[in-house]
Amino acid sequence: MKVKILIVFVIVYILAAFAWLTFSLLNYANTDYALKNDVLMAGLNACTLQVMQNAKNGQLGNDTVHEYYLKQLKIEVDTVRLKSFVRDRFNDNYLALITQISLKEKTIELKINPSKLQELELERFQQRNIWIYQSILLLVLVAGGIYGVFYTIDNIYQLNKRQNNFLLSVTHEFKTPIAAIRLMLQTSKNPKVKEEKKAELIENSIENTFRLEELAENMLVSMQIENDKYQYSLSEIDLTEMINQIVASQCIKGDISGDITAGVRVQGDNFILRMVINNLIENAFKYSNNQSIEVNLYTLNDKKIIEVKDQGIGIPKEEYKNIFKKFYRIQEEETRTTKGTGLGLFIVKEAIERHNGSVWVGANHPQGTSFKITLS
Repeated sequence: MKVKILIVFVIVYILAAFAWLTFSLLNYANTDYALKNDVLMAGLNACTLQVMQNAKNGQLGNDTVHEYYLKQLKIEVDTVRLKSFVRDRFNDNYLALITQISLKEKTIELKINPSKLQELELERFQQRNIWIYQSILLLVLVAGGIYGVFYTIDNIYQLNKRQNNFLLSVTHEFKTPIAAIRLMLQTSKNPKVKEEKKAELIENSIENTFRLEELAENMLVSMQIENDKYQYSLSEIDLTEMINQIVASQCIKGDISGDITAGVRVQGDNFILRMVINNLIENAFKYSNNQSIEVNLYTLNDKKIIEVKDQGIGIPKEEYKNIFKKFYRIQEEETRTTKGTGLGLFIVKEAIERHNGSVWVGANHPQGTSFKITLS
C-alpha cells in the first residue's frame, strides 16, 4: 500500500511538472513573439531615421514634380529609389507607402511588411505546436515508464505475497502429517496397544507418508515444468481406464458421478496426466466439503474432453485469470481453512498446454465450479 501511495505521489508530481513545463514553453513562445515584434518596431524607427538622413544627403534622388512629407517633414526623394532602398537595406522587412494628399503633395508612410508579421505569427504557431506535441510525447513515454515500473513492482509484490503464502501452506501441509506419523508411531510402541491397533496405526502412518510424497512430488514437478526441465514421456494412453482408476481411488472421499466414455485414447505423459486429473478431483472435494462431484469424459469433434464439476463455494469470475498462477490461492493463508500449496492448478495449466490442450474454468449450475480440459 505504501508503495502504491508513493507511486501516486510521483505520478501527480510528474503531471504537475509537465503542466508547468508546457505552460512555460507556451509562455516562452509568446514572449519570443513579442520580442521579435518589438525588434521589428524598433527597426521601423531606425528605417525612418535612415530614410530622413539619406534624403537629406540627397542619396535618394529628387522628384521635381511632387513634394513628399515623412512624419510631417518635407524631404526630397525619388519614390523608386526610396522603395528600393527600404527593401534592400532592411531585408524587405518594411514597405514605403505613398499617399496622394493634393495635386503636388504626397505623404510617405513606412510600415512593417504584412508578410513578415504573418511569418512571425506562423513561426509562433508552429513552435507552440511543436512544444505541445513534444510535451505530450514525453508525457506518454514517462507515463508508460511509470506504468511499467508500477506493473513490475506490483508483480514482484504479488509474487512475494504468493511465495509467503506458499511457505506458510507448505509448513502446515508438512507439519500435520509429520506430527500425525510421529504420534501414531509413538503410540504403536506402547506395549499396552493391541496388535490390531498397532497395524492400523502403522497403516495410517503409511497413508500420511503418501501425502508427504505427493506434496514433494507436486513441488518438484512444478519446478521442473516451469524451468522446462520436465522430460515428457509420450505414449498412447487409455484415458478411460486411467480416469476409472483415479475415480475408484478417490471415491473414498465422497460420491463421484458422471459419464465416462469407453475406449478414449490419447497421446500423452501417463504420470503427468494422472497428476492433473488427481489434482482437479482433489480440489473438487476440497472446496465442496466432500459433497458429491461429477467427472465426465467424452469426445467432441475429435477432441477429448475431461470435465470435473463440484457443488462447492465456487470461484469469483475476477479470479479466473489468477487461479492458474504459481502459488496463487484466493484467500489469505492465515485465514484459510482449506489445505493446499497453490501448485495444483499451476501444474494443470502448464502440463495441459504442453500437451497442446487447453483448460477452461467456469461456474457450475446451480452452484460450484466446472473445469474442462480439452486434448487433441
